[in-house]
Amino acid sequence: MKSVTKPYKPKEDKYIFTEGINYFETGKASIWGTGDKDTLELLKKLEIRGKWLNLAAGDGRYNLALLEKADFVVASDIDESALSKLWHNTPKEYRKKLETKAFDITKKFPFEDSLFDGIFCTGTLHLFPKEVLQQIIFEIDRVLKPNGKIIIDFATDIKRVSPSGKLIIFGKEPLYGLNNAKRILKTLFENYHIQMRESKVVEDFEAANPPYTLNCKFIILIADKK
Repeated sequence: MKSVTKPYKPKEDKYIFTEGINYFETGKASIWGTGDKDTLELLKKLEIRGKWLNLAAGDGRYNLALLEKADFVVASDIDESALSKLWHNTPKEYRKKLETKAFDITKKFPFEDSLFDGIFCTGTLHLFPKEVLQQIIFEIDRVLKPNGKIIIDFATDIKRVSPSGKLIIFGKEPLYGLNNAKRILKTLFENYHIQMRESKVVEDFEAANPPYTLNCKFIILIADKK
């Protein structure tokens, strides 16, 4: 795969929340760190097999953890530079079971029905208002096989603070509260067997554009399709 260095500019009015950076100037590690400890622990414990879609994978914070267990992983994002970094940082022994796919998560996914055994998505879905979120979940459900598994996180009570102390908000993001997010997720996944786990994080994202410290609660949802 070629190195894609052209930044993908954000268009927050169209729900495109990219960083607008050349990911090959950000170092080998993910700009989002090594991953949340609760999410990583969950990935170790759960049975993950078959073909998985890593939705809004970015530059690959959790992708290797999926590749180590799944039979095949499609890593997707709207930003080709992020996906290119992800691919180049993947150990060669895992590239044979990795595919990357660039597309807009708010549009119809470029996959056939019932293609994936599992879908994983973190750090993204909380950015969308309920009507857009409903469309994304519809597409997730469409491409997931019967008895398939979904693992997502959903940030709530978000506070982002720049190094200068300024609050940062992305476009018209809804800024969900914990209890409201739980109600919405229960409704959206009413045809699934679901588990919800609560966690929280305070983390510095120095390579984000702009850089900020994140303080939030979040829900880890595990949903099994009926």
